[in-house]
Amino acid sequence: MNIGDLLIMIIVVTVFVTIVLGGITYLAYKLRRARRPVPEEDPGNGSWYFIRYKPEGRSAEES
Repeated sequence: MNIGDLLIMIIVVTVFVTIVLGGITYLAYKLRRARRPVPEEDPGNGSWYFIRYKPEGRSAEES
């Protein structure tokens, strides 16, 4: 086996391993996404984490 054959084999094995790992990663992503819990209902005010700041002295018409 000469150096050219060795390099070709390394490249082929690297491509094959990359494709296999990509498939495994995609499968793990799909399985994890399927286990995701159902999101809770929207609280209704349009924001889950923030409260809208209303400065004093200004009416809602000015903003």
